[in-house]
Amino acid sequence: MKRTFTKLMLSTAVAATTVTGIAIPAFAQLPELFVTAQRRAESLQTVPIAVSAFSAEQMDIRQINETLDITRVIPNLVGHNNTGPASSNAYFLRGLGSTESIATFDPPVSTYVDDVYIARQNANNYALFDVERIEVLRGPQGTTFGRNTTGGAINVITRRPGDEFAAKAKFEYGEYERYSVSGVVDIPINEKVLTKFAGYYIEDEGYVDNLTTGETLNGEESYGLRGDIRFLINDDVTWDVAVEQMGQKGTNLLTSFATPRKSNTGIRSSCGSPGSLNDLVNGCGLGNDTETFSVYSNLKWDISIGTLEFITGWRDLEQDFTLDFFDGPDEPGGFSIANQGEHTQFTQEIKLNGEIGDRIEYVAGLFYMDEENDTDFSDVVPGAILGARNLKNTTENLSAYLQGDFALNDQWTLTAGARWTDEEKDIAYRDLLPLFSSVPGTLMGMPTDYTVVGSITTAELVAAGVPLEQSETKVTPKVGIEFQLNDDVLFYASATNGFKSGGWNARSLTGALNAPFGPEEAWSYEIGMKGDFLDDTLRINANIFKTDVEDLQLISGVDVMGVVEFATQNAADLDVWGAEAEIQYSGVENLDLFLSVGYIDDEYTNFTEGGLASVATGRIGSEPVRTPDWSVNLGGTYRIPLNNASGEFILGADAAWKDDHFTSVGNADGTLAEAYWLLQARAGFESEDGRWGVFAECKNCADEEYISSTFIGPYFGEPRRWNLSLRLAY
Repeated sequence: MKRTFTKLMLSTAVAATTVTGIAIPAFAQLPELFVTAQRRAESLQTVPIAVSAFSAEQMDIRQINETLDITRVIPNLVGHNNTGPASSNAYFLRGLGSTESIATFDPPVSTYVDDVYIARQNANNYALFDVERIEVLRGPQGTTFGRNTTGGAINVITRRPGDEFAAKAKFEYGEYERYSVSGVVDIPINEKVLTKFAGYYIEDEGYVDNLTTGETLNGEESYGLRGDIRFLINDDVTWDVAVEQMGQKGTNLLTSFATPRKSNTGIRSSCGSPGSLNDLVNGCGLGNDTETFSVYSNLKWDISIGTLEFITGWRDLEQDFTLDFFDGPDEPGGFSIANQGEHTQFTQEIKLNGEIGDRIEYVAGLFYMDEENDTDFSDVVPGAILGARNLKNTTENLSAYLQGDFALNDQWTLTAGARWTDEEKDIAYRDLLPLFSSVPGTLMGMPTDYTVVGSITTAELVAAGVPLEQSETKVTPKVGIEFQLNDDVLFYASATNGFKSGGWNARSLTGALNAPFGPEEAWSYEIGMKGDFLDDTLRINANIFKTDVEDLQLISGVDVMGVVEFATQNAADLDVWGAEAEIQYSGVENLDLFLSVGYIDDEYTNFTEGGLASVATGRIGSEPVRTPDWSVNLGGTYRIPLNNASGEFILGADAAWKDDHFTSVGNADGTLAEAYWLLQARAGFESEDGRWGVFAECKNCADEEYISSTFIGPYFGEPRRWNLSLRLAY
């Protein structure tokens, strides 16, 4: 079959280029890229769904260094660091997203690493070191892909160990005293055991000046270590195991209402520990510190009926942060949160890919997840500690799925599938300060007594009629049809159902307002085409979609008599329709051009009557949040080979544009992100054998000031950053 042959050829090509580090020559024809968006290896151009994918080389060219960077290049994707921690990304894809990282909320755009689901948004800004590719699936993932989601999925695929010794290193220096070093080495033990070790370290001084304390904020100190081992047990069995440790100290703090990149907070980062309530009331501990330890395992066994995979994941996350969300010059530290959390998850998936005759391809599997979260957190305003409490919550998910492609003839293929999900959640609270009526502090050097104002306990939830458990059983189907016009052009249409489970409004300061919210459900209808034209020098992938969302989960925070109260509920339905196109052209020698365009038209319907989240109270605006009408990314790369064949100069640039969009659910004044361009550029030299290269790069080259998010006040995107790098390979 064509797909099987393509899969073999692409796997061989990718393995050869990624292990050796040798740059792919500038051919006129566009290279093929294989993906696993349907949980099996296929050419991107034969997958009948909306998926964007980038190889390691393409990510390097486009300056995609962490998962947040993909928000520049994917149509209809808006993203930013969560307000506060730089380790957490909020993604909004086709109008669906979440800015909340507390463990009683699930993100509608999920993140995966090597097919392992990452449950918590707290540390999903994954550093892309030594990866093979990244895939972004747009639309509900309700059948085969991990856990159910309504918005989409981001899948990071790391590179497997090579069968020859190889090593690469990169050294960088950039603006704001940013230093980084990264490296990877492949060390085959023998023909049956292959190993790989990779790591990176980043140190960044920061770019926000604190006018109160004299400190520099929004810096970063992060690291990552990963060890991979591949056991080639026999011709039929391969076992891949990886262990990963990552840490990040970094913040995305509110900047001055009046002056971007200036801060007035009176809380210091140079004393105390993030997450400590005692340190916070003494004006210390400003910062965010995350540590993750992960284990990935994939045992692949080729059997008579197909390929059987046992995919196992373990992830332990610890996050401590102290964040100031009010930056008024008269009340430094006017609203702050101290948070200490421990989050563990275990996932196990058993997946079978196979074929029945020449006409049927299928994927079937079982998925299990067990997650436990333990979080201490409290809100602090001048003179009062609000709701200091411990939150414990768990999730247990069991799913089964089956999807088949039925080739009706050589051109028409029918797809049908479904996923059954059974999920249970529970919640419990404990008061952290039952014996104290006040806590002494010295904020800004002045003695202060902090009165403890209530807290939340499990008993209070019960008394308020708030259920301590939620359960949901759901079947989410998918149907599709594809028409292969010829070897180069594919047309497709599909209807896909997905849902995101419910939770509790755990940010609220009172038990009654910790009310549960139910699942969010989406149906997406899509027609599209994928085609290679002009002797494979022009690629056009385009689609039109319509998404109907029921019981949309909306998150809002509003100032109520000087106190921030949080409200989350199934506030409305959401109707979205739009279009997307991704175009590549390589018909001019040594020149590669690209363009992606996204369009969205969306509106709320069927508002929930009463409750906190309603238009009448001003908590929801008339325009959906973080959905610019247009998103555009365009640019190109030009290679200049030297006559002596010693190497080539590489020039590249791209521009990303986001249309006007509100950054607050309430559409409040001052929360509109006006349309902006972000310019990126890159120039350098790479040797002919790929053994070394030097590059100069910049992001946001025009130093655009733009609002990325809002909570009480504005959060601005990063300023211009230039960077110099040296790359070595052996």
